[in-house]
Amino acid sequence: MINRREAIKRVSLIMGGALSSSAIAGVLQGCSAKKQLDWKPEFLSEDQAAIVSEVAERILPKTDTPGAKDAGVPEFIDLMLKDIYTEEEKQNFIAGINQLEADSESQYGDSFVELEPQQQDELLKKYAAQMSEQSNGEKKPFFAEMKELTLLGFFTSEVGATQFLNYVAVPGSYNGCVPLQEIGKAWAV
Repeated sequence: MINRREAIKRVSLIMGGALSSSAIAGVLQGCSAKKQLDWKPEFLSEDQAAIVSEVAERILPKTDTPGAKDAGVPEFIDLMLKDIYTEEEKQNFIAGINQLEADSESQYGDSFVELEPQQQDELLKKYAAQMSEQSNGEKKPFFAEMKELTLLGFFTSEVGATQFLNYVAVPGSYNGCVPLQEIGKAWAV
């Protein structure tokens, strides 16, 4: 049987790296994305929550499969910020939202949430490029934090765990040496 710590390790491998200590603490304390589209933010302002919702949806857009909004990722991010993140991490995240909004208005003359999807993507690609240029000694860039929270929220939601990862509520026996081709995709738990 896999415990939460092992599940977090596996999700971090899927996401391509280690999770921040705050993200791990949130999952260990039971934070998970809730499937709810109409929600009132508890930490973020409504404008900030709208920006977070749009960024999350651009990271994991709805296609023929559910997107970040369908999985309740924006509410998950709000909850993580409210209950888990340190004051410094909260301030850095809010500063990132504010900078994204300022960049959107200066580059396109409109709020990020009002931009066309391709304009949103262009702006976020610049943030992704900056993310790869930043050194390890500096604070985590906003977009890196946003991607981490989006993926964590999505894959710990019911939608992510049951539609995109293999899921068995009560795992069976442990088979440690099984070819990946037989398994297919990674397990949620």
